[in-house]
Amino acid sequence: MDTKKLIIAIVAGFAVQMGGLFLLHSVLLKQDYIITAQLWRMPDEVIDRMWALAVAVLIYVTGAAIIYAKGIEDKPWFLQGIRFGALLAMVQAIYTNVSLWVVVPIPHELSIKMIFGEVVIAFLFALVLAAIYRPQFEEA
Repeated sequence: MDTKKLIIAIVAGFAVQMGGLFLLHSVLLKQDYIITAQLWRMPDEVIDRMWALAVAVLIYVTGAAIIYAKGIEDKPWFLQGIRFGALLAMVQAIYTNVSLWVVVPIPHELSIKMIFGEVVIAFLFALVLAAIYRPQFEEA
């Protein structure tokens, strides 16, 4: 395994995930969270636990980058990224947010927005991985 590419993939993946999660949950869904404030931790409590989210995201992107690197096929990088994004969406974004909807009394509309947003993030992350791992001779 190419350690340099793996480190680049982890750093880039971490940036995509954290940036995407911030944009989705702190900007795009802010009003939804205000409406359902009784269900969530207070902002100060969330900030105090943000280190745990960062660790979890680092673990996730590391695992995903390793899985991607081990599963590369001799096919166009973009299509491999799309395929891997679909797989990430199934095992992370959809699973996590449907589970959250089952356990926490959030409106189904919010759950759908969360799923859609995190599916988009999964595809972006996967395409970043695919671009990093594409063969040098293959054109972008």
